[in-house]
Amino acid sequence: MRVVYIHQHFNFPWEPGWQRPWQFARRLVAAGHEVTVICGGRESARHQMEGVDVKRLAVPYENAMVFQQRVRSFVSFMARASWAAAAVDADVVFASSTPLTTAVPGIIASKCRRAPFVFEVRDLWPEAPVALGFLKSRPAIRAAEALEKFAYRSAKHVIALSPGMEAGVKRVWPRAATTVVPNASDVENFAPARADREQIRADLGWAEDETVLFYAGSFGVTYDVPWLIRLAGELKGRSQKFRVVAYGEGAATADCRRTAREYGFAPLEILPGKIPRTEIERMLPAADFAVSTLVDNPALEINSLNKVFDALAAARPVLFNHAGWLPEVLSAAGAGWQLSRDPATAAEQLVGKLSSGEINMAAASAAALELAQQEFDRDLLFERFRQVLEAAAGLSSKHITTTPA
Repeated sequence: MRVVYIHQHFNFPWEPGWQRPWQFARRLVAAGHEVTVICGGRESARHQMEGVDVKRLAVPYENAMVFQQRVRSFVSFMARASWAAAAVDADVVFASSTPLTTAVPGIIASKCRRAPFVFEVRDLWPEAPVALGFLKSRPAIRAAEALEKFAYRSAKHVIALSPGMEAGVKRVWPRAATTVVPNASDVENFAPARADREQIRADLGWAEDETVLFYAGSFGVTYDVPWLIRLAGELKGRSQKFRVVAYGEGAATADCRRTAREYGFAPLEILPGKIPRTEIERMLPAADFAVSTLVDNPALEINSLNKVFDALAAARPVLFNHAGWLPEVLSAAGAGWQLSRDPATAAEQLVGKLSSGEINMAAASAAALELAQQEFDRDLLFERFRQVLEAAAGLSSKHITTTPA
């Protein structure tokens, strides 16, 4: 099966950012399929790695961009990817949002190559940007809603990253055939660091008596990283020692640095910058908690947050400042806790849970790893993904869980 995989934000393992496209693409090749990835980047490039053919188009994108800059990037990629994808032989065309505009090259390539189209929904557009106040123009909203409906209607199958996203697809196009394939835990990638946790912790200079809170991801405005910095400030000076480190960059970086200074932190001490994926896999298992933060908006609570799945693979419990399906799943398993949105209250809650024994670190670590292995392992979820693509291409329909019309 020849697969054209369209994804504007594609990263190799040594690069910061999301790894789902790379991990699924390489597994498709290992399963005997041909994969051509069409993605964006700072400059045009062609890569071949593990049999995956990656065509990078010169369409820069950074999380620090303002909304208008992002839109220009999305439109540019839509136009260039349409031409590039249509030129590649395909048995199935797979396009992944965000942005929603990636559906356009997917549909065009599908028509040109007479191949079925499969669409992946990573965020509900335009529902999410409207709810967050990023998209306000009524004509633009109506255009986005029309494109969303057209994308779902055109797709032979829609993959959603969470049950809430699947429900959102069904609200727009009830006849869509859908499958939920959430983000995944790369259990084996984190295994060496899990086994060498104490030595890595010592190498990083994290003392045995410190409770380390670890964040690695975007500093986009929706992620509320300043909340974590304020929490660090509220935990400062307590008899129980805490260390907070937040790795990443984005639109909120300047705000985070300003907040760090207000609490007397040297910005680089708590905000060291971006790190590649390989460093996350080394460092995260040495921490005590991973942290997941979001601004207070229900539209974000359906998100399939990659940092949570990394934490599970690292055998680290997660502290949340938000509600949603992931806090519910981890809380039920004893692998996560939701804290108050008020940093001072959250600090008291965390200290109280640790001092009272409500949080048993050994049990929480084991519960996190069990979730990763039993529910969210990358290989397990890849099989679900692969079966969707193969069925769309007419190769197989066995074992696919869908929600039909």
